[in-house]
Amino acid sequence: MNRRLCTAAICFSLCSAPSYAFFGFGSKSDDDPATDLSSMVTNTLTQTNSASEESPLTSLLTSQLPISNEQAAGGAGALLALANSSLGSDDKSELSSLIPGMSALTGGTSGLMSMVGNIDAVKNVFSTLGLDPGMIAQFAPVIIDYLAKQGATSGLLESVTGLWAE
Repeated sequence: MNRRLCTAAICFSLCSAPSYAFFGFGSKSDDDPATDLSSMVTNTLTQTNSASEESPLTSLLTSQLPISNEQAAGGAGALLALANSSLGSDDKSELSSLIPGMSALTGGTSGLMSMVGNIDAVKNVFSTLGLDPGMIAQFAPVIIDYLAKQGATSGLLESVTGLWAE
């Protein structure tokens, strides 16, 4: 329960900013939207007092990459949102069944899932999270390996590999 609450809090924080601010469009001030977003996520995690509670996927990412829980959840959420918006219905159903709390990571239809339609949008999300967009190449194999260990079909693995290639 705490894991899902923490993941949901992260996604809510990521998705509560208007999309134009999230991607840095329309900013009329010198404030950095990425800094504001990072502060919002950090504050949410502090308030929920469950930063150590995370999904198996974010735990795997943070154990293999030099990233925070917030960056792991946001980066994975962006990649999964791209996959979810691009895959056929069978692959989409399979993907959802293999990732516990996937809708929390992607923010459902009103969150990242609705904003991430191509790899450039994923790169923008990574930048907003303070990650180099080149880190997509490090996230993807970890997530693909996780999916393979969860029993993903070769068709799904090939599809996401193609989607997440830079």
